[in-house]
Amino acid sequence: MSTATVSISTAQKPNLIFGIEPKQFWGLIAGFSIMFLFHFGPALPGLKPEAQSVLGVFFWFMIIMICNSLHKFVVGLLAPGFVVMLGKFKIPDAFSAFSSDAFFLTAGAFAFAAIMMGTPLGKRIAITITDLFRSVKVTRIFFGLSAADFTISGFLPTVAETGLLLPLAKGFSSLMSGKEHLPETQRINKGLFLLICGLMPLFTSMIILTAHFPNILMAGMLEEAIKIKVTWMDWLILNIPLWGLMPVAFFYTVWYFKLWNVEIPGAADELPKMKAELGPTTWSEKWALGSLIICVFLWITEKTLHNFSTGMVALLLVLLVFLPFSRIKYSQIGPHIMWDTWILLGGAISMGTALHKSGAVQWMVDLALAPMGDTIIALPPIIILIIVVIATQIARAGIVSAAAMGAMFIPLCITLAPELGFNILPFTMIVVNCLSYSFFLPMSITAFFIAWGAVDMSMGEVMKFGAPLSLICNIYTILTMSMWLPLMGYPLMQ
Repeated sequence: MSTATVSISTAQKPNLIFGIEPKQFWGLIAGFSIMFLFHFGPALPGLKPEAQSVLGVFFWFMIIMICNSLHKFVVGLLAPGFVVMLGKFKIPDAFSAFSSDAFFLTAGAFAFAAIMMGTPLGKRIAITITDLFRSVKVTRIFFGLSAADFTISGFLPTVAETGLLLPLAKGFSSLMSGKEHLPETQRINKGLFLLICGLMPLFTSMIILTAHFPNILMAGMLEEAIKIKVTWMDWLILNIPLWGLMPVAFFYTVWYFKLWNVEIPGAADELPKMKAELGPTTWSEKWALGSLIICVFLWITEKTLHNFSTGMVALLLVLLVFLPFSRIKYSQIGPHIMWDTWILLGGAISMGTALHKSGAVQWMVDLALAPMGDTIIALPPIIILIIVVIATQIARAGIVSAAAMGAMFIPLCITLAPELGFNILPFTMIVVNCLSYSFFLPMSITAFFIAWGAVDMSMGEVMKFGAPLSLICNIYTILTMSMWLPLMGYPLMQ
């Protein structure tokens, strides 16, 4: 982040209220006020009392997450807890996601992500792959870093991947030290951080079930709400069209910042130095990679060679990597495991399931469809999808948290699909995938927001770059997934 950016953020630091930021304080007030208003307030027409209380808990969840008023761990446990206390759900029903396959799948994914961050393994993979594309040309360097992004995307959540690649991108940026005033240097830096740290981590993680929070959330809600089980391999196959968006992001960025035939001085010499600093590969890193290969094989062969569920294979991964002779110490890895996000995932899936089962989502869908009547249903399916995506993108724009986005829109899509004549899985997958490609505002995607913070660009510049890319990605996703999913046995319409 530039000195100017730091100075601005320091000058604008708000006064604290009771030791916390005003956004957090007022988020607490608004969240609890709305939740209790829904629970104790007058009944809304067409909404059962239990569903109204669950809806209040949902708005509490959204406000608390958007304002960052409480820790993720606390929100993950309290959301289903309030569903029990206010919505009169039984404890096993309200906390159902905490015993789901998706919940245990995340445990293994987060454990391995911690190994990637707590050891040199993640950085070693990225640098080694990038080193294969040794060149002074920006396009070759970007291609190598993008390939590294893709390779580690299956092991790391999106934001963790951004954190891993940020220092690598800064290393390349430092090669141009003293030349920051040159227009081509400024264009290189902007393209470097936005593509490598902001876009590619998201674009690659969309394909891997374990790498993007809404992916796991959707798989969990589909299984809990309508008994559709999506395995690790199923997700990979169903989202094959999204592979095509990676070259789209790459060429769009290179074209937008005019980086064809531009060179980064000193890059070819610096890459081997970065690699040498890591030293030889350790036994722990080799063991971790071997364990992952075994588990990926088991994920791929689920339903064909064995019946071990995706989540149980993930727990096997935890066992393998922490066996005593692996030499991987928990004390070294433990601080990097995102336990808080894991609990938040369980709470978010449970929250979405409660919304669906209580009838609260159905009520919201009916409310949204009432002004349009039967008009929208008479339109062609592609047009309906475009209208729904545009409408949800507007509501999604200010939501930074992927958990909040998933908790809000996945249960909504699950209920909305049959109302519009669509089958649930293709409709939900297309709409929610589109919502993940939201670059109209820099703060709508956490990884993109972090990348923006690392480079000297105004919000207007980022919006000018991101808006056309969002439009391209959304249209591409609607068209290609609408053709692909029926071929895979999931027709769009009922």
